[in-house]
Amino acid sequence: MDKENTEEKREEKRFKIQIWAEEKRNNAVYYHLLTNLSKKGLFIEKRLPFPVGSTIQLELKLPDSDEKIIIKGDIIGNYQDPSSNNMGAGLEFVDMDQEVIDKIGKFLEKYEL
Repeated sequence: MDKENTEEKREEKRFKIQIWAEEKRNNAVYYHLLTNLSKKGLFIEKRLPFPVGSTIQLELKLPDSDEKIIIKGDIIGNYQDPSSNNMGAGLEFVDMDQEVIDKIGKFLEKYEL
């Protein structure tokens, strides 16, 4: 997926962040750095690509909270992040609890100020 197509599909502004998230899969834990976030998705820095169309679940803490939240999303593409030039994957949220979406929204409102 190229930069232009990625940006055209975004409905929400993404914010640069640095949040570590855990992915638990096959009796192992993988740590991923999230480098941007919106109410509808995020970018995961990762050298090895995720299969496009796969669904993953991540656990993380937003910087203003001690509570872990669970994020679930579909990998929509593997590409180079235009803001950081780092390789990774774009994730679009799916089957998300409204309470988690609201927490992300409140965090981003504070982050924007």
